[in-house]
Amino acid sequence: GVSADVGIELEYEDAYDWLAFVPMRDSAAGALTRYFGAVAGGDEHVYRGIECRQRSTCEWVAVGQRELVRLVGETRDPEAVCDRLRVRLAALNRGDVDPAELAVTNRVSKARAAYEQYTRSVAALDRVAERGLDRFPGEDVRYVVVDDSRDDRDRVRLASESPATYDPAFYRDRAVRAATSVLSPFGWRRDRIEEQLADGRRTRLGAF
Repeated sequence: GVSADVGIELEYEDAYDWLAFVPMRDSAAGALTRYFGAVAGGDEHVYRGIECRQRSTCEWVAVGQRELVRLVGETRDPEAVCDRLRVRLAALNRGDVDPAELAVTNRVSKARAAYEQYTRSVAALDRVAERGLDRFPGEDVRYVVVDDSRDDRDRVRLASESPATYDPAFYRDRAVRAATSVLSPFGWRRDRIEEQLADGRRTRLGAF
């Protein structure tokens, strides 16, 4: 059998109508742990290793990525995927996204004093401490990035603070990164997606 031929024990996972493997960052070869596709005989999709399966990914980015995967299955058209991404980014820029959907969950890996760089998670830990609370290694901290250019605790707001604003540039970057995972099996890397987004914007402006 195949297992004997390749020297690796293979297990049956499922049958798929289609499957796309996300290339490794510096290679055209697909990473076997990062893929997505449609399960045969139904409306179910599978997502492995991509952003929507990572617990640190906010809900808005995860929902958008799953939407783009479904669109890939329906159209096989990277330009249609970019069109849909552009609509989502426009809503983000207008401030139409609920900040609650942008909460990032990160697990605390060490005590606050052990962090050398002032990361977003450290800013969140400082806000937690400011409220007389504690987070210990292994616990989660949830926050919304409100101004990623800052290097103090006002870089973020805790999800429990019900922030009313967010940093569009930060979440745009995360959304385009997730779209790149979806389109890279088609040979579309981030620079090409950015070009397509810019071309579409120029086309719409030129129509007036």
